[in-house]
Amino acid sequence: MEHYELTPEQLKQYIAVLDAVEKYRDLSDDEKEHIVRAIMERPYMDLRSDWAFKHVFSDMNLLKMLLEDVLPESIVSVEPLNSLEAIPNEIDKIRSDDKNIIMDVLAKTKDGREIIVEMQRKNKTSFKNRIMYYGASMLHGQLKRKDPYSKLRPVYILCFMDFKLQHETDLLLYHYTMMEVNSAERYGNQLSIFLFELKRLNKKEMKGLSPLESWLFILKNMGNFAGKPEDMGIRYSAVAEAARMHELPVKDKLRYLNDMISEEEILDMREATLEEGRAEGREEGRAEQRLEYAKAMLKHGIDLSVISDITGFSVEELDGLRQ
Repeated sequence: MEHYELTPEQLKQYIAVLDAVEKYRDLSDDEKEHIVRAIMERPYMDLRSDWAFKHVFSDMNLLKMLLEDVLPESIVSVEPLNSLEAIPNEIDKIRSDDKNIIMDVLAKTKDGREIIVEMQRKNKTSFKNRIMYYGASMLHGQLKRKDPYSKLRPVYILCFMDFKLQHETDLLLYHYTMMEVNSAERYGNQLSIFLFELKRLNKKEMKGLSPLESWLFILKNMGNFAGKPEDMGIRYSAVAEAARMHELPVKDKLRYLNDMISEEEILDMREATLEEGRAEGREEGRAEQRLEYAKAMLKHGIDLSVISDITGFSVEELDGLRQ
C-alpha cells in the first residue's frame, strides 16, 4: 500500500486541528498523533467525508460519469450551479426566517433538470423529511412571478449513505417518486429521490462489478484503497487521482482533516431534541469553538492566510488575536 510519511511540521499543524476540538483536546500526544497519522498518511481521501466528496465531484467530468452510471436515464451534460469556491451550496431563502438549505453538490442538465448529490455519513434525525424539503425548495425556486407552470423542470436528489434505512427489500438503489397508491400510476417526474446505501454492497474487490456496484465500492472503500489507480481500471483512474491526498494544497488538507474529526454530525443528530429557543445558544457555541480553533492554530504557528481560509476570520482579526 502506498504510504506518505508526515514531516514533524505537518504533524504539528494537524495536531493543532485536533486541539481545537474539545473531544480530542485531553488526549495524550501519542493518541493525537495516532489519529492524525491514521487519517493523513493514507494515499487517498475517504470519499464518505463531505469535504472530500464535494472536492472530487466538483469536477464536472467525474460528476457526469457518476450520474450516467447510476441514474436510469441518460445525462447529456452537466453544469455546476455553484463553483468549487461556493461550496457548500446554499439555496436562497424565500423569507428571512426560512431554514437554511446547504447541499453538497448542485448541478443541472442542458435541458434544465436540476440535480442534488449528497453524501451522508450519519443517519440524522428526520433524514427523509430533510431530503424532501431540499427537493421541494429546488422546485419552488425555479419559477418567477409570471412564469407558466410548464417551465417547471424535474429535480433529482441522489443521496449516497454510509448507513442502512429500513426497507422491505434489499436493493442497491431505491428510487422514489410520486404515484397513485392502488395502480402505481406515476404522477410525473417532477421530483425523484435516489437512495444508495453503501453498506448494502458486500464485495471484496472491484473485478466483475457493474458500473453502479463499482461506484458504491469506490465511495465505500477509497479511504482504505490499497493499490494504485490502475488497479481500479483505466475507467476510474481519474477518480483516484482526484482523491489523492498528496496532491492537495495545505489549506485543503486541513479542511479535510477538520471534516473527518468534526463533531458537526453528532450535534446535528441532537437537533430534534433541542428547543427552538436554544438555537441562538448553539450559534454562539459554534462561534466560540471557531475562536478556540483559530487560537489553537495560531499557537502552533500556522500561516495566517491558511487559518483565515479555514475559520473565516480575517487576517487582521487573527493578527489581533495573536497580540
